[in-house]
Amino acid sequence: MKKLPFILFIIVCSCTSPSSEKANLRPSEWQGTWVAEWETPPESYPGIEDMEFYMDGRFIFNEDSLTKVVYGYPGCIFAIDTLSHTQSWYVSNDTLFLVNGPDSPGMTYRVSSKSESRIKLQLMDDIFVTLTK
Repeated sequence: MKKLPFILFIIVCSCTSPSSEKANLRPSEWQGTWVAEWETPPESYPGIEDMEFYMDGRFIFNEDSLTKVVYGYPGCIFAIDTLSHTQSWYVSNDTLFLVNGPDSPGMTYRVSSKSESRIKLQLMDDIFVTLTK
């Protein structure tokens, strides 16, 4: 009988669903629509002229998905057209992970800073995204 509490503990721990663990990694303060501004320094692209190094868009965080909308335009280094993409997301430590599917990882952004109304993200060495509510 002394083993019964231990066995019950093991059963309860094994019943925790992975999706509930992921939900803990999707902070509610991130949820909602954020205005996004992408920028990269022109120095990162030597020899490229007549291009714009910024772009506007939206990050729309829901409980289990993120829709990124980018407002590209002719002459924009990031995109020449408006695009929209929905994928899964979660935050761990100082990183925002975007996931396309189980076998298809997405992009990884480092969270440089975060407040209630502004999140600064960095993609690779030289792409910066500022989110504001």
